Amino acid sequence: MNERIFALEAHVRFSNQEATVTEIVITENSSIAVWGVQPGQMVQAHYHPDGQDTWVMLRGTLTYSLGNGQSQTLGVGQIALADKTFIHGAVNEGTENAVFVSIYSAPQIGYVKALP
Repeated sequence: MNERIFALEAHVRFSNQEATVTEIVITENSSIAVWGVQPGQMVQAHYHPDGQDTWVMLRGTLTYSLGNGQSQTLGVGQIALADKTFIHGAVNEGTENAVFVSIYSAPQIGYVKALP
């Protein structure tokens, strides 16, 4: 891996249809992506059977799903940890675009949608 420093904001993409994820880098130990979530958009509740997903908020706020009908506001400078099998997702209930970095503890941790 030659590149070691990345300008995250340069990789953020937004879509009027849905929250958008852009892969930044994948190594044998991790995968890092940046998400753009417009007001009213959501990241579907899900879990990863094979690894941890860590979110780092860069811009805006999200209502972060903790599973079992529980949620918490996630704002700039905060991180959220979802160990394997921990349900997580989010919705942008604010008026500002939200941007966060997602760091997977292994490049392939799987993805399973949670039942409502």
